[in-house]
Amino acid sequence: MTPADIYRDCRLQLIALASSISTEQSNAPLPATPPWSVTDAYRHLAGVCANFLDGVMDGAGGPEWTAAQLQSRATHSLLEVCGEWAERGPLLETQMANAGPAMGFLAFDVWTHEQDVRAAISGRGTRQDTRDRALAEMALELFEPRYLTSGAPPMLILVDGEAHVLGGLGANPEITLGTSAYELLRMIFGRRSRTQISAAHWTGDAAAAIDALNIFDLPPIDIID
Repeated sequence: MTPADIYRDCRLQLIALASSISTEQSNAPLPATPPWSVTDAYRHLAGVCANFLDGVMDGAGGPEWTAAQLQSRATHSLLEVCGEWAERGPLLETQMANAGPAMGFLAFDVWTHEQDVRAAISGRGTRQDTRDRALAEMALELFEPRYLTSGAPPMLILVDGEAHVLGGLGANPEITLGTSAYELLRMIFGRRSRTQISAAHWTGDAAAAIDALNIFDLPPIDIID
């Protein structure tokens, strides 16, 4: 699956899910991104889509850029936000298809928030091998340079039994992590606490790797999905 395929699949699933979300659920908090609610996650995703299409990219990814997405849709209901995203999403997907891996981060973002939403309303994210494996492979490829500069020791990651080495060409892994594609993505994108990551299937001294194995700050509480 390409990033555009994954983005489209997540967007359509989230929009379909919205029709079954109650008012109480729409106001439920997202533990990984306080003080956001479920509806705020949708506001963010619709806002990211609109910002990219409209060229509103000053401070992209920063807190003010993200806050503006929520503020400008603060009076919009969940279904109204989904209507906007349904209308504009296909245009962004065309851009993503043309750009290839260069816009792959949008697929990570929407997948991550889909799991956040599902966890908030039902307690469990969705495990879909095709999406998860494709994203895990992309994440490891993009993440390796960051891991190399972290100073962490070479690491072997067994993702659903498939071997990936972080640490450079010819590296001799000193530690091993065995996990699923889903769990790896939740670790990398700041949805697992240090306690949760430490409890994963490690061999060797995992402490240095845990500090390097994420893009966002680790949450102070366990995230259950």
